[in-house]
Amino acid sequence: MTEAAQRYRVIEKLESGGMAEVFRAESEGLQGFRKQVAIKRVLPHLSEKKKFISMFLDEARLSAQLSHSNCVQVFDIGVGDNAFFIVMEFVDGANLKSIAESVKKQGKDFPVAAAAWIAHEICKGLTYAHELTDQSGVPLQIVHRDMSPPNVLITKFGEVKIVDFGLAKASSQLERSEPGIIKGKFSYLSPEAAMGQEVDSRTDVFAVGIILWELLASQRLFLGDTDFQTVKKVQVAQVPPISQINRKVPPELERIVNKALAKDLHARYATARELGQDLVRFMFTFGQPISGYDIATIVQGTMREKQRVRQPQGSIIDKLIEEALFEFTSLKEDGQPESGSPISAASAPLFGDSFVDPTNWAKEISINEVKRPGYDPVRASLPPEVFEQGNLSALEDAEPLPASAPPSAGAVPAPPSSRAAVAPASSKGTAAAAGGKSGAAIGVAVVIALVMAAGAAWFTGFIPH
Repeated sequence: MTEAAQRYRVIEKLESGGMAEVFRAESEGLQGFRKQVAIKRVLPHLSEKKKFISMFLDEARLSAQLSHSNCVQVFDIGVGDNAFFIVMEFVDGANLKSIAESVKKQGKDFPVAAAAWIAHEICKGLTYAHELTDQSGVPLQIVHRDMSPPNVLITKFGEVKIVDFGLAKASSQLERSEPGIIKGKFSYLSPEAAMGQEVDSRTDVFAVGIILWELLASQRLFLGDTDFQTVKKVQVAQVPPISQINRKVPPELERIVNKALAKDLHARYATARELGQDLVRFMFTFGQPISGYDIATIVQGTMREKQRVRQPQGSIIDKLIEEALFEFTSLKEDGQPESGSPISAASAPLFGDSFVDPTNWAKEISINEVKRPGYDPVRASLPPEVFEQGNLSALEDAEPLPASAPPSAGAVPAPPSSRAAVAPASSKGTAAAAGGKSGAAIGVAVVIALVMAAGAAWFTGFIPH
């Protein structure tokens, strides 16, 4: 019996970065079955980079093994419009970065109890990932390595979820990491990671400490004028006393923050579980009731603010064209697309045994040599021996793109905000990839526009009756 192809229809674009785009989409099944999902897609021009795609597939394989309420779940992996994509749980809410910024814009301090609660929930998700084993009981030794506010999603119901294990290190991965290569967002590195040393679960604990400190202080902890200065600050790991910045922070919580941010690995919490347990004890003794209901109120306020300043969406005709273009198809177990789904040679599935020297993937992509969306001239100016770019997600500072934004040079445009990737109807490259199907859709749209214009002219008397 032939299995029907799983298809996804993109609704809107959520975020975009230099390496991937994320969209909100709908999966369509039999008998009108529909489910909202998020799709993260590699930008088309990176689909030909074998080692980069290998890392992307590593992320999909690893994330698919995670099944926890505090981790965003991955459902599927596939290929569409000449690019690989991951289908994951759609989180209806906001990321922690936008939430913290929204609270700060209102001139308020982030509630102490709420900050502790969120940090505790992050620790729950990390504890699960850190302690996960394979079917034989062998620890997978997963380390996220990219814990930061943009990678903490919170639903409008107050659920906290970790996303994007794109830089995660695990014993089961095909792509091996080497000591000396800096990976992750510089402001949220641990001192050992900033010095290019081997990392373990304690590097994620340090990142949680940074997130908690920043929520309580309403400011960044490690941030220099350049990436190099930021990394130097992390290496020194000098942490200002949080109680001097926010007098509402009790001494016990300050002790917890300082222990999580200890430069000495042996003085730091050994596990996310230990940090989470201390946060629970603090919240109990703090005596201020806090729950997901309170977090939901904060998140919903952020969502209302975001909706208020949101750019107007495109026209109905634009949406009709987009719907005709943005269709994704799942990959079968053998890595091939489902039958009846066209795929170009550039997006052919890749396998681990076909790669040579996978640790040099960043050089093959030539990130510091090609200008494209997300290109950072400051980072590109840094000496190559100091940094090697390794951030697969690269979405932390990207703002949602309005539907009317013109396509940037060298990139394939895409529809309004979401979590996956696809290119806009105006892109010649996309139209060519879409083939006759997109041409027919555009033709129908033009006919509809002409009929509507003629009707309007008739009824207004512009055309004599």
